[in-house]
Amino acid sequence: MQQKAASASRSPAKRGFYYGWVIVVVTGLIQFAGGTETFPVLGLFLAPMTDELGWSRASFSAPMTIGTILGGFAGILVGPAIDKYGARWIMTVAAVVLGSTFFLMGFVTELWQHFVLQIIARGVTAGAFFLVVGIVLPKWFVAMRGRATAYSGVGGRLGHFLTPIMVQTVIALFGWRAAWASLGFLVWGVAIIPVFFFLKSKPEDMGLLPDGLTAEDAARLKAEEEEKQKAKGGRRSLRVVQEVSLGPKEALRTRAFYLMLLAQSLLSLVISGLHFHWFAYMTGQGLSNTVAVASISLASLVGIPVSFLAGFLAERVHVRYILLVTYLGFALSVLVLLNTTTPFMAYLYAISLGSFSGVTFTVSLVVWADYYGRGSLGAIRGMTSPINQMTNASGPLVAALAFDLTGGYTAILWTFLAIAGGTSLCWLLATPPKPKAAPVPAAAPVD
Repeated sequence: MQQKAASASRSPAKRGFYYGWVIVVVTGLIQFAGGTETFPVLGLFLAPMTDELGWSRASFSAPMTIGTILGGFAGILVGPAIDKYGARWIMTVAAVVLGSTFFLMGFVTELWQHFVLQIIARGVTAGAFFLVVGIVLPKWFVAMRGRATAYSGVGGRLGHFLTPIMVQTVIALFGWRAAWASLGFLVWGVAIIPVFFFLKSKPEDMGLLPDGLTAEDAARLKAEEEEKQKAKGGRRSLRVVQEVSLGPKEALRTRAFYLMLLAQSLLSLVISGLHFHWFAYMTGQGLSNTVAVASISLASLVGIPVSFLAGFLAERVHVRYILLVTYLGFALSVLVLLNTTTPFMAYLYAISLGSFSGVTFTVSLVVWADYYGRGSLGAIRGMTSPINQMTNASGPLVAALAFDLTGGYTAILWTFLAIAGGTSLCWLLATPPKPKAAPVPAAAPVD
């Protein structure tokens, strides 16, 4: 991370277990459950449902677009509510509702039913599942924010790896209706109990500070730090991080806010379009269903170790440089996809996209807290949510319309390549704000 560090002599980790690691597990389960309504999974239902029910691909995609946009606007209210009231009840209700909509999807016979249920499902996913993790988890960690995010992200990556395999298997054996029901039971089983009983929104709710410190630790470490600064010596076993803290109005006055929002929103359009049409594109290229699903799962599997590396790297290298390289990597991945006609190229694309997705999956959750601090993170992320989710929602629909108009995906893929490469420049220009900062003690290993 890019904050300046000072030292202290004794790690608070010796005082006992830090509850923040429970939050890592719970947010990992939230990400696992939220992966059920992501576009690689929804894309598996595209062919069987449109073939049986006679819908166009654009009609199938449209309610997901609408729901995602509505969920993004809901983030304007949800984000500040999490800051003020906490996330437990919001996430518990969201998990119950999402599981219920999946169960009801198994009984769909008319297009309007699909619209209603998918608008609700995507709205809940965008307005709660996608938002809560990025707000709650960074509040528990400062110096170890990168690694905590990486550990939590394993839940999401495992979900992206296992869920498509499960869904495709159930579709093959029992049909798409049974597959929807299985997703409902999965969400209920994975998310409801951990969220209701264990999710806490910030360490201050338990008398703690980020990274495992108590208020007493903070006072002691501050005094020790002052003594060490006078002596100019001593081995570093803890970092006292200079954490920034900006409110929503202050964030809006910074150039970085708009550059970061533009970059993430446009890349979201690209990624959602690629993920949703992944299976359809590859099978349209003559590849088997097995190869297409295997490539989707391989990408998530590859993303797990890369996410770990990205988390630790984000504590040592400025996040904007990491994201600059990552966005260029996405452009390279699309180029690989454009030339994918064999299983080898399908797996190469999966490895490439999975690797760069693993980086952005972790670092994108870190960057907003690094730039603007923990205090108003929910409100700030809530402001970005409508734009983020509008572009996220548009990717599948834009690609579907391009397919319907041109009869293929080539034109839209070249467009996606240009967007990913072009937005990398935003990170080069997005220098972090330099507000007046207060020292926040935070545990971290010695570099």
